[in-house]
Amino acid sequence: MFSSNRLDIGAENEAGTGSDAGPGARAGYPPRVLLLAPSRGLGGGIERYLGFVEERLRTGGADVQRLDLRSPGTLPGVGARLRFTAAAMRAARRTAPLDAVLAGHPNLIPVAAAAATLGQARRAPVMFYGTDIWVRRPLGRALVTRHRALYPLTISSFSAGALAELGVTPVLRPGIPPAWRATLLAAGARAARTVRQPGPPTLLSVFRLSDVDWAGKGLPALLAALPAVRREVGPVRLVVAGRGPAPEAMRRAVAAAGDVELVESPDDNELAWLYATADLFVLCTRTRPGRSGEGYGIVLTEAQLAGCPVVGPVSGGARDAYVDGVTGATPGDESPAALAAVLTDLLTDRARLARMRRRAAEWARMATEPAEHARAVFTAILGAPPPAPLTEPAAAPATGPQQPHLPQQQPLWPQPPARPATQATAREPGGWGGADPAAARVPAPASATDAAGPVPRPAVPVARAARLDPRAGAGPARARRPPARPPRNR
Repeated sequence: MFSSNRLDIGAENEAGTGSDAGPGARAGYPPRVLLLAPSRGLGGGIERYLGFVEERLRTGGADVQRLDLRSPGTLPGVGARLRFTAAAMRAARRTAPLDAVLAGHPNLIPVAAAAATLGQARRAPVMFYGTDIWVRRPLGRALVTRHRALYPLTISSFSAGALAELGVTPVLRPGIPPAWRATLLAAGARAARTVRQPGPPTLLSVFRLSDVDWAGKGLPALLAALPAVRREVGPVRLVVAGRGPAPEAMRRAVAAAGDVELVESPDDNELAWLYATADLFVLCTRTRPGRSGEGYGIVLTEAQLAGCPVVGPVSGGARDAYVDGVTGATPGDESPAALAAVLTDLLTDRARLARMRRRAAEWARMATEPAEHARAVFTAILGAPPPAPLTEPAAAPATGPQQPHLPQQQPLWPQPPARPATQATAREPGGWGGADPAAARVPAPASATDAAGPVPRPAVPVARAARLDPRAGAGPARARRPPARPPRNR
């Protein structure tokens, strides 16, 4: 159905900022990135997005220093902002020259501009997400359009269009951590093997239940559309899930609709199974410029990974998260009647729904390859792809709380191949140049990994092991030490 060619899942319309040389290429040192984040430990989609971007940069070898404006122990206010600004200036001066300063929110544009100037940064992308694309302060707009390093970076093509007045805006779509992705794929495969029991079709909607603007996620419209769908289809079950607690007004609205289940704060495995066993996933976020809107809709991609076709919002950035007419459908407008028409059309055509289910899983699997997202992160932030080919790690299904989905990952970067012992060169100062004569007497393993995983390190130093066993053969050559990075400004 879909092409097997590599999908470009991010960094579209790359901004022409900075030199053509790759990150750190001029001096051969790992790229230096100063990440200015609005918060850590407070939860929310922005934290998850920036946390995964940071993890991809570190996994790729970048030297990342992160500063957070807010944390659970920090009170908001002028004092906190001043301390954050001072810390950013010290970090920029100490780590100059920087390859990039990443502003994690438009409110941090002035701090990012000063840090980019002081740190001699080649690039300084500013992240835009959802409603912030409509509200732009005059100072921030002037800095983004006039500063040599600053440029906008957003999460969907819809947002990129809304930011057109600021210049060409690259798109870096949200990634899905490999362990959470593996959990969703496993749940979908398990559901496909399970014989479905007779019963009413199930609709699923997932969003943060504790959101003050929960009505902006379209739940009232979905509840209003249910009676019309049930008149045409028969009994239909609705499940509403997400991080709680749910407000009392939402509980009353759900109770009045009938046959609606509220699942508060499910863990990863439970949420994945909800995705996999639903007949249709529905997200009908209202677009109200300046108040509400769907920046991307990562839950749409999560549902498809588990093999569930989707119905997305009429407007916003969610169109990048599914293929309309192939893996999902879109109502004609935001009215309950238009939503009911789409739901009825899909639920009464079981053959079409089955085709969409297969295509949704296939498309989402290709569109969320971890190696491709890592490449997109480097391209969008540092202006060049990673220095080495990426391979997808084998990740076990994740367990634990739903948020954040940021498990520890195995390195994506392949180890450099060992050079034959006959090509060993003289050992450079520091022990990173050529083969160590003592280490050359230690037997080399057959490969870097075996069926049980990576080969463990020896319990004693290599040189000492060689002295203990003079009969040992040639061992693996050590990797060449990278060129020394330029001294940091003090």
